[in-house]
Order: sequence, then C-alpha cells, then structure tokens
Amino acid sequence: MSRMDFHVFYYCFKPFYVTIYPHKGVNMKRAFVYFLIAIFLLLVVQPNIQTSDVDKNNRVPTNTTNSITTNENADIPQSESKATICIDPANGGTDTGYVVDENTSEKDINLTISLKIGEALQQAGYNVVYTRTDDNFETYSSEDDSAKARINLAIDQNADYFISVQMNNDEDRLTKGYSLFTQSNEDMINLAQAISEKLNNLSYSTFGGLDSDHYANFPILQDRDLPSVLLELGYLTNADDLTNLTDESFQNKIAYAIAEAFVETIN
Repeated sequence: MSRMDFHVFYYCFKPFYVTIYPHKGVNMKRAFVYFLIAIFLLLVVQPNIQTSDVDKNNRVPTNTTNSITTNENADIPQSESKATICIDPANGGTDTGYVVDENTSEKDINLTISLKIGEALQQAGYNVVYTRTDDNFETYSSEDDSAKARINLAIDQNADYFISVQMNNDEDRLTKGYSLFTQSNEDMINLAQAISEKLNNLSYSTFGGLDSDHYANFPILQDRDLPSVLLELGYLTNADDLTNLTDESFQNKIAYAIAEAFVETIN
C-alpha cells in the first residue's frame, strides 16, 4: 500500500471507528456516506492520480523524421584521392545495342546505370566525367573507332580511370551473370576483384569471371596509359538478369557497390 493509499484509508474509514464506539457521537448514516466516498476515492480518483504520475515520468521515444535509412541512401566512405573517373555508357545514338522490346534497349540501361554509378562516386568525393550523359552520341563505322573516340573523350577530360558499362546477350536465355575485364595492372586487378566481391554480396546475379589476360581483345581497354575496367553487368536475354538490371533498387545497389570498391582500392 502506498503512502497516499494509507491516508485515504485513514481519513475515510475513521468514521467507522467512532461508529463502533458510540461514545464518539457519530451516527450510522454519516458513516455510510463516508464509506461511499471512500470507495469512490479508492476506485476512481486514486488510480487516475497514479496513472498521471506514471505518464509524467515515462517518455516513449517517437519518430521525428519521415525518412528511412537504407543501403541506397546511407553515407558511403569518402575518397581521399579525389581522382577523376570517366564513366562510359556503351552504345548510344543509332547504336542501340541489344533491343529487349520497343521500349527497352541496351543503350538506355547502360546510360541509366552509368549515371547512378557516377552519382555514387561523386558522393564518395570523386570527380566524375562521362563519354555521354544522354542519347546524343555519334555512330562510328567500327567498334575500334567508337572505342578510340570514347577513350579520347576520357583523356580530354583528364580522367585518371575509365569505366565502361555494358550488358550482354546470348541465344541461350538461361545464360546469366556479370563479368569484369581489365588490363594487366595490379591496381586495376585489385579494383576489379573488389567490385566483383561487392556485386556478389548483392546476390543479383552469378559471377561470370574476371579476366585481365585478354584485354587486347577489347578495343575499349587497349590504351594502357588509361587504367580501365569493362563491366558487363548481366544478360538482357535472361529474365532474372533483365528484371534486376531494370529495377531501380538493384541499379542503386550496383552503383553504391562500385563506389565502395573504388574507395577501398583507389584512394
């Protein structure tokens, strides 16, 4: 019994004490009235007083913001190098690349993901430039000429590193996975390995491999003075890869994974 309960009992049941002993001069009618008041105080007033005291002393945490932190908007590590990275969304213009349907083509997916990669790298503190930021890109007669033009755009913008973003396709629609190609350069091999590990953690597709021995087969990697990585992020002919590569959530995750790999290796 609390101290307040004791006082309520004492003052409200005191009339019964004097009723039991008539020499105190209190009649039964008054005692009955006091009894009703005592019941009211104990059952109604006292619990409300205690609840009020509890509410004042207990503060329930409340959400003061409507934003939710996710992997897509969480802060990423910051680069100390402030290097300039050129991102190359493959295809463009009349070169559509593989066409999924009348509304979706490889050139558009390349551009969308490339811009997200660039945004993530900028948030990490890098200087980002592009070979294209829209669908306006000159079409060349050969892959070699197109690669040379893209590399020259990167060099003209004083790029320290070059990332080419491409997709893949195959007659076998069960073929899926992402692959990375780079030059025989220890730093770039380390970067490509870090990117592959980050992408593997996303579980968005299977790992197709990392190749640094056959870079000469890829015109976009032939300038060894420009450290470069070619990312083939998946097969547009595979339903699972296509679904993930056109899903904005996975696109953001891919972009942040690549940015984190850069910070961990090229910093």
